[in-house]
Amino acid sequence: MELLLKLVALILRVVNLVLEPILARLAGPARVDPFPAIRDELLRLPATELAERIRQGKLRSVELVRAYVLRIREVNPLINAVVEERFEAALGEAAEADERVAACGGDEQAVKELARTSPLLGVPITVKESCSVKGLSLGGGVVRRQNLTAEEDGEAVGRLRRAGAIPLLVSNTPEYCMAFESYNNVTGRTLNPYDPRRTPAGSSGGEGALLGAGASVCGVGSDLGGSIRIPALFCGIFGHKPSAGIVPIKGHMPVCGDAHFDQYLSLGPMCRYAKDLPLLLEIMAGPNASRLRLAEPVNVDKVKIYYPQKLDLTVNAVPIAPEIRESLRSALKYFQNKGGYTEPLNFRYFADSMQLASTELQSLTDVPNVFATARPNLLWELLKVTFRQSEHTFATIFMYLLSASKATVSEQNRARYRQMAAELKQEFTDKLATDGVFLMPSFPKPALRHYESFGHVTGFMYTMIINALGFPATQVPLGFNRDGLPVGIQVVAGPNQDRLCLAVAQELEQAFGGWQLPK
Repeated sequence: MELLLKLVALILRVVNLVLEPILARLAGPARVDPFPAIRDELLRLPATELAERIRQGKLRSVELVRAYVLRIREVNPLINAVVEERFEAALGEAAEADERVAACGGDEQAVKELARTSPLLGVPITVKESCSVKGLSLGGGVVRRQNLTAEEDGEAVGRLRRAGAIPLLVSNTPEYCMAFESYNNVTGRTLNPYDPRRTPAGSSGGEGALLGAGASVCGVGSDLGGSIRIPALFCGIFGHKPSAGIVPIKGHMPVCGDAHFDQYLSLGPMCRYAKDLPLLLEIMAGPNASRLRLAEPVNVDKVKIYYPQKLDLTVNAVPIAPEIRESLRSALKYFQNKGGYTEPLNFRYFADSMQLASTELQSLTDVPNVFATARPNLLWELLKVTFRQSEHTFATIFMYLLSASKATVSEQNRARYRQMAAELKQEFTDKLATDGVFLMPSFPKPALRHYESFGHVTGFMYTMIINALGFPATQVPLGFNRDGLPVGIQVVAGPNQDRLCLAVAQELEQAFGGWQLPK
């Protein structure tokens, strides 16, 4: 069956190449007018600085929330990223935040206490629809769930709220978060702000698009196989997948009943400015933040930089685009020019990383079913999709076939792959230790055209393997290719060494400019 899967991946790659001219037309027209410029300079400030200004009485939360509401209304018609908003309620909460600041009367101790208890007071955030926000949609792009709303905040979202953050909306995802393009039959397709012919990826694609468009300062995403990092790459922003089990997944939809699901699914922060990542992660992690030692200063000059000397790819794998390779080389050269420690690191078993990751995920029990029946007729559903009679998207059925059929890994090989994964995790844990990071691609190409992801299934091997191993990873933007599409890499560290990823991300932001508005 593994041979069959590899053959399918190869066929899909060939089909993509043959159909590329057709896919280019299906993707829609290029943008004619420039992307709306940012006129309010408040929209260019990091969340941490905005929170400080609000506490000091130099900025009113109402003013800030209103600025973001106006920006969202301006750009959402161009990207279709919003599922449901709560702007009026958010403005009311912003007024309450301003009242809390006013009650401090400028007292220094009272302001310090506000910083301790409510470090994001008055700052607006956006949230991926799958991460529950009380009173807002929790349909997940599923037709039969489209009227469902969240009864409570998810645990991570609730922690951000208690820290003073103000949710503005929930953003678009693929159906049941089961695809790598943010499209469903309820709210439609989200477009990439840098090129509407291309996808912002998924499943946190709505968040990626809003952030890339300058319509959010920070947001909440979730990542099972790259769903934070790939949208962050495609949309030119920062996204962090935390170490396994650090941020609670309670309130996420869909959720697996298996007790080990949080070892693979991670909720994490997405933002435009790397300096916001540590605070957001600390808040979302709650008591678990102590395991990460985020308050400890990191001397980036002392961090050991490892990189892949070569990534072995099978014939069916998507080759790494030259601009992604150049991003990796540029980041490496930057640290070498600073006189830092750099060393090539053999990524053993990388060619088998899809099988390693699939083996781990297939060990889960009580996996949720997107279909109305326990035993759906997938061939019949595919036929209905062809004639647009199915409530499901082709992508959902396709991904369900891959994930639920057990076809990705044969029974006799599972024990071998699990042993290989254990060896790989131990090797990287020992090598990276508490002072090393590994620079690698998060996806082999910049933003794909709409409908193009099916031919790039093996492209997700770069992110899925990190989830399977439980390592933290931060996606870092490193500029643009000649077509104006964002490029970048992910920074991977050992278990609970998230602070190293975040410190290196901030260093690279200073060196390469970080997020930049679409033109």
